[in-house]
Amino acid sequence: MTQVPANKPERPRLREPRDEREPGAGVFVPLEQGLLFARLFTRDREGGGYGSSRAAMTAPTEARMIEAMAEQLVPRIQGVSQWPLQAMLYVPRLGRINASVRREQGAWNVELEAEEAHTAAWLPGVRQRLEDGLAGALAQPVHVHLVDVGPA
Repeated sequence: MTQVPANKPERPRLREPRDEREPGAGVFVPLEQGLLFARLFTRDREGGGYGSSRAAMTAPTEARMIEAMAEQLVPRIQGVSQWPLQAMLYVPRLGRINASVRREQGAWNVELEAEEAHTAAWLPGVRQRLEDGLAGALAQPVHVHLVDVGPA
């Protein structure tokens, strides 16, 4: 028979992972995700909000937004038989843009009117690139005009 010592050394218990939630809080959100959402949903100094300030947009983001506008307009222009074409474009982070398209003197005339102030401020900086993109897709000259809407 083997003798068992009275004070047998126990193996150290494995540490259970600590739950880093505050007492009473329902969900734990890592700091990085919290900062990301804080940046996305706080208003910037220009009043655009949702991370849409001119400085926050990178060149690839602007290129995607211009491409999204062209992708929405080109099929409509090519498939319509009555003019002028009235279209509502939606661009993520910028909102809705009203477009009016006419065919005049061998070129397409596109008028854009932004519903949001930050979008109206963004459009002049990308007008030429949008014009070039539409002209390339339609294989015809395109003139983009911006409707200037004053504050209400």
